[in-house]
Amino acid sequence: MTHTHHAGCGCLAALSRRHLIGFGLGAAVAAAGPALAVDEGYEAMLMKCIDPRFTTDTWKYMTSRGWQNKYSQFNIAGGPIAAVAPIFQEWRAAWEANLDISVQLHNVKRLIGMAHRDCGAAALAYGDRIKTDRAFETEMLSQGLRAFRDQASKRQPQLVVELGIMDLNGTVETVA
Repeated sequence: MTHTHHAGCGCLAALSRRHLIGFGLGAAVAAAGPALAVDEGYEAMLMKCIDPRFTTDTWKYMTSRGWQNKYSQFNIAGGPIAAVAPIFQEWRAAWEANLDISVQLHNVKRLIGMAHRDCGAAALAYGDRIKTDRAFETEMLSQGLRAFRDQASKRQPQLVVELGIMDLNGTVETVA
């Protein structure tokens, strides 16, 4: 059944001019909501490996620092190791462009480079010995992380760069 509106039908009485203006403003605010939000920036950017064994633990680590919903991240096989190891050279431009745009758009203050134990990409970069010799693994991951810090610091010198190696149990060893 089709209803034809006319002056005496009463169905439009509830929609006064004030209600229509309020409705219009409400719709405009709702539509512009994300645009009206002030992006004060993120505290940090996390660069980590894609290995799913570390997804929850890296989230817990970042959250424990008070950065829940205050950090961005870039995940690539090998994480920060891939940003510096010659075997992954072709990936470097994507990482660098992402870092630059994250700094520009989100005013990140620090960069967290998080490598992890038992990393297949690190074994490709540094050889199979990394799988069986923990001291060698620590040394190679640390060297890679330091090279990552040096590279990032040249590109974005205002960033504080922090480095860590995450163990299989989720603990993080800081790399100076």
